[in-house]
Amino acid sequence: MSRGRRFQVGRSYHITHRCHHRNFYLKFDTHRDKYIRLLWEGSRKFNVDIYNFIVTSNHVHLLLSSDSEEGISNFMCHMSGKMARYYNHHKNITGSFWEGRYKSTLIQDGTHLSRCLFYIDMNMVRAGVVKHPRQWKWSGHHELIGLRKRYCILNIDKLLTKLECSDYYSFLKWYQNTLDEKLLNEEQKREDFWTESKCIGDEFFVKKMADKKEQKKISEASNNTFYF
Repeated sequence: MSRGRRFQVGRSYHITHRCHHRNFYLKFDTHRDKYIRLLWEGSRKFNVDIYNFIVTSNHVHLLLSSDSEEGISNFMCHMSGKMARYYNHHKNITGSFWEGRYKSTLIQDGTHLSRCLFYIDMNMVRAGVVKHPRQWKWSGHHELIGLRKRYCILNIDKLLTKLECSDYYSFLKWYQNTLDEKLLNEEQKREDFWTESKCIGDEFFVKKMADKKEQKKISEASNNTFYF
């Protein structure tokens, strides 16, 4: 099976990609800005819908899907290669920019997609860099709340469909209230299964996917969240 067929059409995936040896290759604003420009370019070129993202100093998180069978694979090849070549040219160096292949986790639409949305939002809060997601420029948060108007990256309409939300204003009220509640209750702990597992969802969804992969061991986190 080709590498381009590892993603299911229309399904949502949480992708993480770390810099080589966890080095801070993305520590400068100009490099993070470049990655975001590549996101805008690549999502259109390869028919990929992005629902959230964050670019930190040494890794990135993406929440996305594609209606093309090889869309995500081609998109990630584009992102990885373009960013590495830009950085090496800018620094006049050679060598690896990324820590091998990116990791991808299948996320069930609906409730679990929304949880992943917030998990990405809270990345730099968990790291202690900022106190609120709005204080980190290089993320999808600003677009989710309607502050970014030009060169928009996120497909908000499709995100609303996947979250089964009727309209943007209902989403915005729910999103801001939920985020405020998480910050108030200090729900900031790292949960490794969001990045280390292959599939996340409710019990029925995960068992169904596990059967397809002949995966026997399924774990439960909390709030009817299962993964393998």
